[in-house]
Amino acid sequence: MRRRLAPEDRQLEIVEAAERLLAARGAQVRVEDVVAEAGAAKGTFFRYFPVWDDLLEAIRRRTFARWTERYAPPAAGAETAAWSSTLETLVQAFVDFTLSQRQLHAVLFHSDFASRRPLAPQAGAVGQLETLIRAGQAAGAFAPCDPRLTASYLFAVMHEAADQAADGADRSYVIEGAAALLRRVLVPGDAP
Repeated sequence: MRRRLAPEDRQLEIVEAAERLLAARGAQVRVEDVVAEAGAAKGTFFRYFPVWDDLLEAIRRRTFARWTERYAPPAAGAETAAWSSTLETLVQAFVDFTLSQRQLHAVLFHSDFASRRPLAPQAGAVGQLETLIRAGQAAGAFAPCDPRLTASYLFAVMHEAADQAADGADRSYVIEGAAALLRRVLVPGDAP
């Protein structure tokens, strides 16, 4: 006998089932797999998500919300030392968060879905990093630079650190190296 749930609870149940399956199995997951995992009917799935990309979009929004909960930048009035130390915290949080997503990360950010539904320029990790750089510059803690371009480059460094850790490199070593690079770019007087 099927359980009666409020519509928002049933929708969440479908999203959570899809997240579990996509994290474990990646892009091979299909609607039939999700509804079986959620204990829902296929028609129920399509009531909430008319196309597969709508489901992936909902999951991507939840992923960004979880990231935002996990990593908070320093407050506007924080001292320079707090801004400098936050860079290692940022890299560590990004690497750990990316690794925790397992195959879900590839589905959301490196698949055909990501091409069909690209992120807005200010959305996502690059946009958040740009905001962090601007705030650090306003606080006098970060060196002058083009925040958008620098955010793109530094995101590539963080992403490579996550890729290296996923491929078996020493997690602490790659985090330390990436954080040192971020500090050299952003923190005045931290250059070699």
